[in-house]
Amino acid sequence: MVDLDPLGSLAAWWNRRARVKADDAPRIFTGADTASEAVEKLELDGWDWVFIDTPPAFVNTIEDAIENATLVLIPLRPSSLDLIASEDAVVMSRDAHKPYLCIINDAEPRWKTTNSARDYLLAASVPVAEQIIAHRQAYLGAMTSGRTGPETERDNKCKEEIDGLWDEIKRTLAKSKGKERRRG
Repeated sequence: MVDLDPLGSLAAWWNRRARVKADDAPRIFTGADTASEAVEKLELDGWDWVFIDTPPAFVNTIEDAIENATLVLIPLRPSSLDLIASEDAVVMSRDAHKPYLCIINDAEPRWKTTNSARDYLLAASVPVAEQIIAHRQAYLGAMTSGRTGPETERDNKCKEEIDGLWDEIKRTLAKSKGKERRRG
């Protein structure tokens, strides 16, 4: 994981996780100013997966991360402000010819705003994950405790959501790799 966001929330979560579950903390990479620099250094270590957290409004940082991405994930809440804020990342992904997927999170699948946001994106030919990540106490508490939502919940709802999203991400990657092979 690479935290390029000046807020450092991903690194802060990782520091808490390392104290709670040291044997199960993913590696965090710090000390890079750009995604290009981080990816170059991490490629030397042979990592299969690299997740880059960018700040929401730093266009140059986001653009560099997109250029280095295999798949761009664009999380957003189902609000008009989030939809507007996501437009730059969508345009940059399209311009860079990178596969991307918008993920509606911190939402309730039954909300009218959730369905309206999904419909708005789909009408603009923006790919949207079927799996919605709901607004749940388990996710909120997980951040402060260094755990994940599924590790803090009492039922399996978080686990089902995250597993469903992960499956969808892997399918999207496989589909995009198939398109690359056909073009190449």
